[in-house]
Amino acid sequence: MLNNSSAVLEVDVGNSFCKWRVRAGEAILCSGKAKTGELDTLFATAVGVGLSGAYVCSVAALGYNKLLTNKIKELWRLEPVFFKVHQDCAGLKNSYADPAKMGADRWLAAISAKHKYPGKALCIVDCGSAVNVEFVSVDAVHIGGYIMPGLGMMKAALLSDTAKVNSACADNSIAPGVDTGTNVSNGCLFLLLSLIEKLHRQTLEKEGVLILTGGDVSDLLLHLDLPGLVYDRDLVLDGFKYIYPSR
Repeated sequence: MLNNSSAVLEVDVGNSFCKWRVRAGEAILCSGKAKTGELDTLFATAVGVGLSGAYVCSVAALGYNKLLTNKIKELWRLEPVFFKVHQDCAGLKNSYADPAKMGADRWLAAISAKHKYPGKALCIVDCGSAVNVEFVSVDAVHIGGYIMPGLGMMKAALLSDTAKVNSACADNSIAPGVDTGTNVSNGCLFLLLSLIEKLHRQTLEKEGVLILTGGDVSDLLLHLDLPGLVYDRDLVLDGFKYIYPSR
C-alpha cells in the first residue's frame, strides 16, 4: 500500500450514482463514478492508496450504507464518517426546524458554495435524479429551497401515466415535437431550462451567483447562455474539505 498520511477518501452517494475521489490537500489523486448499486469494483483505481480517513455523504438506504462501510473497511481498515446535517456547520446556519430531515447532499452543497463564494447571495441548482434548489443569503444563512423531479423522473412519470406514450426521444432538443414521445422529452427539458432562467433572473437582481451542479448539467448547458452562470461539477465533494480538512 502506498502510504499517504494526508490522503482522504470522499464519497458522494446519490440516488442513481456514487461518486468518489481520493484527495490530499488540493490534489486529487484518483476518482471514480458508478451506479449506486455497483460496489464490487467501485474503488478499483484507489486500491493500494493509503488513507488517513474516509468521509461519506449519502442519501441511500441504511442497507446500502452498511455495505459501503464494509467495503471501505475491507480495503483500508477504516471506519468511514457519515456526514450529517446540523443546525450550524462550517459557518452556515440551517433553516430547518429539524435539520436532520434535510438531505445531507443538499446541505453539503450549500456549505461548499458558501465557502467558494463568500459574501454572495447564492442559488444552488443540483440537477440529478431530482432537482434540488437551495438558497443561501449574503450573511451565510440557508433560507430554504425546492425539490422537484429531474429530467429522467419527469419523463418516466409521463411515460408511465400517459396513455399511448411508449418512449421519449433523447436528442437534447427544445424544438416543438411532432410525435408524443418527442413532446415529452423536449417538454421536460424546456421546463427545467425555464426554471433555471427564472432563478438566474432572480439571482442577478440580488447581485448573487447561480451555481449548477449534478449529472444532467452537461445537457442543460447546451441551451444556456446566461451571464455569470457557474457550473461546478464537484460542488458536493468539495464540501468535505471545509469540514474535514486532510491532514
